[in-house]
Amino acid sequence: MGVEVRSYEPGVEGDIVDRWNRWLKYDPLTLAVFERKVLLDPNFDPEGLKLAYSGGKVVGFCLSIARRYPLYYQGLEEERGWVTALACDPSAPEVGAALLSASLEYLRGRGCREVLFSPYTPNYFFPGVDPDRYPWLLKLLEQHGFERVHEALSMDAQLWPDFTVPEEVERLERELEREGVVVRPLETRDIRPFLSFLERNFPADWYRHALELLQSGCEKGQVLVAVKGGEVVGYCQYWHSEDYHWHRPGAHFGPFGVRGDMRGKGIGTVLLARCLWEMRARGIHSAFVLWTDERAAKLYSRFGFRVTRRYYIMRRWL
Repeated sequence: MGVEVRSYEPGVEGDIVDRWNRWLKYDPLTLAVFERKVLLDPNFDPEGLKLAYSGGKVVGFCLSIARRYPLYYQGLEEERGWVTALACDPSAPEVGAALLSASLEYLRGRGCREVLFSPYTPNYFFPGVDPDRYPWLLKLLEQHGFERVHEALSMDAQLWPDFTVPEEVERLERELEREGVVVRPLETRDIRPFLSFLERNFPADWYRHALELLQSGCEKGQVLVAVKGGEVVGYCQYWHSEDYHWHRPGAHFGPFGVRGDMRGKGIGTVLLARCLWEMRARGIHSAFVLWTDERAAKLYSRFGFRVTRRYYIMRRWL
């Protein structure tokens, strides 16, 4: 197959979405989401979206990103780049090879030394490559020098009709209250301490998630905080009816976390159970976590979550 690789030019968006849904069919895309997460991303560079043509038709694409603008306090990450999506006919690996080579050359030209597939924040599509659903993509990446550096897990839980807060969690909650730790919905007075807590303790993308949820005008009960002596020491959140494109409104749980020196006391357990109960009380039938690890998965599994997908985060040094 004769393949020509070119950079993005307006007018091929429908072809890209069509090919995406053909070759990345377990992660379907709409044109609206493509607009929001690619074309309207401030870091999008047309030179970073490579398309393969054969016989005048689009036969594959590869999207790579290098930051042009900082992500809050995470900065520009000047030496890091991302390949966030790559699609071609699995029976034509030469197309994928040509696309990947062109994308790596683009990132090298932007000064990147490390390339990740694919957890670019804020607009990644999946945490990494799903080896069960896209084995051809895993093989292609490994053939071109990418190595597995982390395994990410997606988990889902059915809340309707049987989820309740276990009695042991209620006992733990009372014990924490005696120690001065109260788990409750976020209040207006908590907003600045909460955002400062996130900035000191968690990645900038977690800060962004919380900020965007609050800016959307969400109900305060969608963010639960653990407070001790006026300080926020833990939190969790979920999306309800907001325009959120990861899955469906009302299903996305998290992020959630506890300050390092306060872990091991059961605060996370209470936050998780109470947040799931808030979701259940609204009539939300299920909850999902897009990305977690084996350690956190043990806690999630206690509340009915099960692993539904696995991903490998991949890395290559340039």
